[in-house]
Amino acid sequence: MKRATPVWAALMTTVLALGMTSQASAMSNNGPFNLEEGNTPSRLFSGVDHYRLQVSDTANVTINSRGWNTGGGSHGGLTAVLRDDSGNVVTQTRRNGGDFTISRQLSPGDYTLEVHANRFGGRADTTDYYTLTTQIN
Repeated sequence: MKRATPVWAALMTTVLALGMTSQASAMSNNGPFNLEEGNTPSRLFSGVDHYRLQVSDTANVTINSRGWNTGGGSHGGLTAVLRDDSGNVVTQTRRNGGDFTISRQLSPGDYTLEVHANRFGGRADTTDYYTLTTQIN
């Protein structure tokens, strides 16, 4: 039994260290992050995140969000605002089942996507995450 204790302690230390590492990677950093075609890494709900989108030719751009709660509950919902390089609103979303979709033809230029994470009752829940999927045609 005494031999199992050091092994158990080492195992628990490793589990705790890995947990802290994953928590650190999910800590709040609101960007700006680069938004490119494909999927973004998952992000912890953290207020408002900013993404840079560069469009080189006129293109149809679709951005879908997918939020989830790792604790098994519902996430608070996501909305978005797309701005041009002058800060003008190009389009914005309303809440639709917790996630959003932007589908728009964009002219060449630099854009900023603001992702607003809505938390239930204003609580800071560390189990709400989201990812974005971007298609550029």
